[in-house]
Amino acid sequence: MDKGLVFLLTGTALGCLTSIYLLRFIPRLFSALQSFIGDGFGSAISAELLIALCVFLLPTLFMGATFSHLAQHLRCADGGVGRALCLNTLGGALAPPLFGVLLLPLLGLKIILLLIAVGYLLLLPRLFRNLLPLTATAIAAVALLLVSPFDYRLVDMPEGNSIISHQDGVMASVTVVKDQQEGLHLKVNNRFQMGGTGSIYSDLRQAQIPLILHKKPQSALFLGLGTGMTFAGAANYPDLQADGVELIPEVIEAIPYFKKANEEISKAENLKIIAADARRYVSASEKKYDVVVADLFHPARDGAGYLYTIEHFAAVKNRLNQEGLFCQWLPLYQLDTDTLKIIMRSFLEVFPNSQAYLAHFSLQQPIIGLIGANEKLRYPERWFRDKMQDPAIREKVLPLRFDSYYSLFGTFLAGSEQLRTFCADSPLNTDDHPLVLFRAPAFVYSEQKPVQDRLVALVEKLSPADPEEIVAEYVTEEDYLAPERLSAYWVARNNFLRAGMEIEQTTDVRKLYESARKPLLNVVRESRDFSAAYFPLLSIAYEIYPIDQDASYQLLTDLVRANPMRREAYMLRSKLFSSTN
Repeated sequence: MDKGLVFLLTGTALGCLTSIYLLRFIPRLFSALQSFIGDGFGSAISAELLIALCVFLLPTLFMGATFSHLAQHLRCADGGVGRALCLNTLGGALAPPLFGVLLLPLLGLKIILLLIAVGYLLLLPRLFRNLLPLTATAIAAVALLLVSPFDYRLVDMPEGNSIISHQDGVMASVTVVKDQQEGLHLKVNNRFQMGGTGSIYSDLRQAQIPLILHKKPQSALFLGLGTGMTFAGAANYPDLQADGVELIPEVIEAIPYFKKANEEISKAENLKIIAADARRYVSASEKKYDVVVADLFHPARDGAGYLYTIEHFAAVKNRLNQEGLFCQWLPLYQLDTDTLKIIMRSFLEVFPNSQAYLAHFSLQQPIIGLIGANEKLRYPERWFRDKMQDPAIREKVLPLRFDSYYSLFGTFLAGSEQLRTFCADSPLNTDDHPLVLFRAPAFVYSEQKPVQDRLVALVEKLSPADPEEIVAEYVTEEDYLAPERLSAYWVARNNFLRAGMEIEQTTDVRKLYESARKPLLNVVRESRDFSAAYFPLLSIAYEIYPIDQDASYQLLTDLVRANPMRREAYMLRSKLFSSTN
């Protein structure tokens, strides 16, 4: 019996089991190493390298020594080493499809890792005569399988959160997490947050903005589904047939967990979900669409950087009808300014008549939409009112606070000329030079300016927007007034974003009253159409009423004077102070 081989194979099995056990400590170990080494891109990569050495070094040494040992014993005149190398190569070729494609989704990560470790014992000569190594390895495997509470789902969660569903797929691990407020979130590979029930307002806006901007969409394509809430925005849309393409099958399987938010998906007959690669689909399909909506693709996610290349944008353009439009949503909270410029310049290269919109006015997770079309998009003031004549469209749009021409185009950020000036000095992102792909790790690991600073800096760089970029030829009196009202709305919006950086984030209504009252009242005075500052003040006035009635009355009076066109403050003041009035 070859004692050396017994030692090496047993060492390989036990080394694998040791590495499996160490996996549970990776998050804490990574944090400790980063704290010790320091912040920054180089420190993060060094910490990952050290962790990889801790996990893989021991089994790798034993595996390499085992092959070398066997190769020495197989040396003979008829080429035993060649046969050994051939079998080793064959095993290396079969292992990925066997374990990664077939067994991993079926059995889960924990069982698969244990099978690999224990499998080395099957190579022992006279297996059942080697009781000591066999017993030691079996005990270690059983301990990891049964005794260990660690489930190897490798999902970071704040305290109080729980895992509702977890699937290890061929391409990714997909997890549905419930937070302490009963909200659900979708995570892919632990790193990428793909939305949740708390983002339904934003998700639906990402569907409705491009659908509204098209004159009469009859076909739409959604690239990337995530929780399905953006796709649900197309459910039962008048005369619309929509296809949703999602790469990861486990993401599609997770969509029913978000049924409360995307319930219409299961009921709508006009929606079709396709499991496919978004890039390959738009390149291979011959189907034409009126509207194409691309989801928020994090550049650091495997392959996502190629969804921002000129070649991909050109393929999408080929899928559009002549009057079609393409909307690419960009997560500013996951992009630095230089990467954003690269994507914008690449988009403009394919769609010269581009526009940029804000999905909403959030400072924490700002989202920018690039709208591209074959022709310049311009709209008369009456266009929105005519659109709202359809009760089905009105039912979808009004809850998203798009109640007028100005609230919709108040999200307009910049036209093609402003965008072209903004990103003129940036290189192009192409398949041959995928700059976005290679810049992504630097953003993930490097210290960045707060996202609200990046948003405000971007808004200031692109402002003031030109109403002529969006307002159609003047026909009615309202058309003549629209540029002035839009400009006032954009000024109020930009000042609202700046004010949001100064207002104290607190649950103490007194402190909130003191920090928010003056800056938000100034915003309300700047535009009669801008309501994003009006309703928070209305809420503060209501909340502070039991504590300080004088402050509540004064704030409601100030609101009535600041925007006499709105009746909400007057009605609330009458309700709260009817006895004194």
